[in-house]
Amino acid sequence: MKVQRQLAALEPLILGRLRGTGGNDWHRRIPGKWSLAQVLRHLAIGVDYSATTFEARAAKTDMKRRATPRQALLRHLILGLGKFPKGGEAPAGSIPEDRPDPEAATAQFRMGVARLEALIEAWPKPRLTRIFVKHPVLGDLNLPEWVRFHYVHCRHHGRQIEARLRWLRARGDAEAERASTA
Repeated sequence: MKVQRQLAALEPLILGRLRGTGGNDWHRRIPGKWSLAQVLRHLAIGVDYSATTFEARAAKTDMKRRATPRQALLRHLILGLGKFPKGGEAPAGSIPEDRPDPEAATAQFRMGVARLEALIEAWPKPRLTRIFVKHPVLGDLNLPEWVRFHYVHCRHHGRQIEARLRWLRARGDAEAERASTA
């Protein structure tokens, strides 16, 4: 099932890239950008939110999708094309604190993914598309749509993680060069 493949890809997309990150590198920031720890915490907040809310709605029936025409359009563009428009702002509830704990964010991310996996395994297939959880920008999404959102979102932030890791390596190389010539 495509949903399970996308869900299984989340940890490698994010945690696989962050493997080996340590110390102050978690919190070093390109001016005006989030640190690696902040990106991870942002993703963990989103995965945890969707898992928690779906769990809370497990007994719901007869839900109807609520979305404005703009939200429906954005939903089809982002989930269909698999790309985020440039210049978007994170919803207020998903903005990370200044120095999140990377271990806690990693655990929150992993637990959220595991809980979504458990829901997909436990719920009958038709139920997956009949329960909705509101996304602040895209309107109501069902469980497969949330998984698709997380996949696209993690791919988007995975590219940012790669850029920050390159920046950290270049910065480390420059510092090492300065130290060797001093």
